[in-house]
Amino acid sequence: MKALVTGGTGFIGSHLVDHLLTEGYDVRVLKRPESPMDYLTGKHLEAMDGDLLDPASLQKACQDVEAVFHVAAYASDWGSRQKFLATNLQGTQNLLDACLHKKISSIVFMSSAAVYGFTATSAPITEDAPKHPTPKYGESKDRAERLLWQFGKDHDIRVSAVRSALVTGPRDRITAPFLIPALQHRRLFTIGDGQQTLSISDGRDVAACLFLAAETHKSNGQAYNVKSFDCTVRQLIDTASAALHIPPPAKHRSYAYAYTLACLAETMSLFSRREPLLTRHKVKVLGHTRILDTHKAEQDLGYRPRFGCTHTITDTVAWMATHHKH
Repeated sequence: MKALVTGGTGFIGSHLVDHLLTEGYDVRVLKRPESPMDYLTGKHLEAMDGDLLDPASLQKACQDVEAVFHVAAYASDWGSRQKFLATNLQGTQNLLDACLHKKISSIVFMSSAAVYGFTATSAPITEDAPKHPTPKYGESKDRAERLLWQFGKDHDIRVSAVRSALVTGPRDRITAPFLIPALQHRRLFTIGDGQQTLSISDGRDVAACLFLAAETHKSNGQAYNVKSFDCTVRQLIDTASAALHIPPPAKHRSYAYAYTLACLAETMSLFSRREPLLTRHKVKVLGHTRILDTHKAEQDLGYRPRFGCTHTITDTVAWMATHHKH
């Protein structure tokens, strides 16, 4: 089977490419001209330049393809609402239009637990839970999902989505580049008592779940939560510190203190035009319990996580040590 992977040069997308090649797929990657090919060098695949905001390039990329994995997105906790909606919403619409024109039979969409927002409950979140998407990124993913579901109904095309919470692992360009330097330079503190529990995914497990969603007809019209493990913030910090061979931070700060500090950092960044080291979104992620229920993916797709906390964090630290400039 021939598959198109958008975002195939990135974190999750490159792991998905590896998985598809292992499974015998013929893989085409849609990449922006300036995107580095570090993770794909020497692999038997087709790389095609294009952009989600360039409909003509999407038409070309979808030619002679059976399945599309839409992983490309503007994923950040900082940026303008316009940029999030342009890439994640309009870009998705452009890709769906190309899929319809080229008669694609299956589309798997990489979504996010950001569509749920940060709930007041510590109960595991199921796929049918009420949605209170986070501003900008969560909103853009939620609206893109709605496009996807309606598209599948209108055109009788198989569509599915995978929602992950915090994702890290080798090739991570968001979480690890924040967490590890913050630990190394003694900037990190624990919010509250650190007993907030997080669902965390290894990017390699997310890639496996995306693949399973495409392989299983039962996934049509369905969204699936994915995670590798649950751990407390304290466990996450202690595990990363141990892997770095440094003592864990002893400082604890209240949620209110951390949130105020993030507000100040964001305000200062408006003048410096540099991304703030600490954002309100980071405080929310590390300051709230958010647990995903993944029984649906386990039952429908046969999904089984392969990576635990120590394995993922150790691999991530080792990768950062040699690829920190990326």
